[in-house]
Amino acid sequence: IIRCSLHSQGLPVAAIEPVPENWVSTVDGRTMEDREKWWKMGLKTIYEGKLGVVLLSGGQGTRLGSSDPKGCFNIGLPSGKSLFQIQAERILCVQRLAAQVMSEGPIRPVTIHWYIMTSPFTDEATRKYFSSHKYFGLEPDQISFFQQGTLPCVSKDGKFIMETPFSLAKAPDGNGGVYAALKCSRLLEDMASRGIKYVDCYGVDNVLVRVADPTFLGYFIDKGAASAAKVVRKAYPQEQVGVFVRRGKGGPLTVVEYSELDQSMASAINQRTGRLQYCWSNVCLHMFT
Repeated sequence: IIRCSLHSQGLPVAAIEPVPENWVSTVDGRTMEDREKWWKMGLKTIYEGKLGVVLLSGGQGTRLGSSDPKGCFNIGLPSGKSLFQIQAERILCVQRLAAQVMSEGPIRPVTIHWYIMTSPFTDEATRKYFSSHKYFGLEPDQISFFQQGTLPCVSKDGKFIMETPFSLAKAPDGNGGVYAALKCSRLLEDMASRGIKYVDCYGVDNVLVRVADPTFLGYFIDKGAASAAKVVRKAYPQEQVGVFVRRGKGGPLTVVEYSELDQSMASAINQRTGRLQYCWSNVCLHMFT
């Protein structure tokens, strides 16, 4: 991994293409009938217990000046609510909404299972935080904590960084570690046993995230896709965000980081739309089957 990373620095990006405009759908550009259809499809799926939510929260809030898990951080709202609390309350809200809208007789409780990825550096603090806050109104057994892996820390010239004279410094293996972590924790089997068919996956450091968004879920199901992502249009060429591209001629979708795009590609304009060619930024909001 280290050799590949160091070797790739400064090399030209492999042949990529912009994401076709018709691959991206904006909610504002759809009729109210379409939006209501997707919203109801999503709520029905949630009511049937077929949606699980995966939260990527293994990182510490070091860039925020805190060693606590990011989700515990006080972001300065008048309410004093943390990211964890805001997201838990949104799950509660969607559960109530699905129960009220979809129950034909007496209202039946709805449960969305929440899978929270931690790391060896945040696991204990995260569990204690949820326990001390009584899981923010959620049932303790509807939350599963699991740990992502770690990788050794290296310097820019490829040398290992030591934590002590006798041990390597390590750090969480990034959001991409979620796949191995879910498998090693046997949570894929857990999802199957619960009848979960769709997974809403997002990063913790997003106060605006619509957790378990019924409209996004309904749209995803309606299109018959295996994966989807919410995107935000890039504001200006130098904005430091990764963007979705097609890798190779007619190839698969992937994300290219801003540091991998040269200036000419970052500034390239779609002559038909007058907008940036590489404009759909990755904000870590995904849906999977």
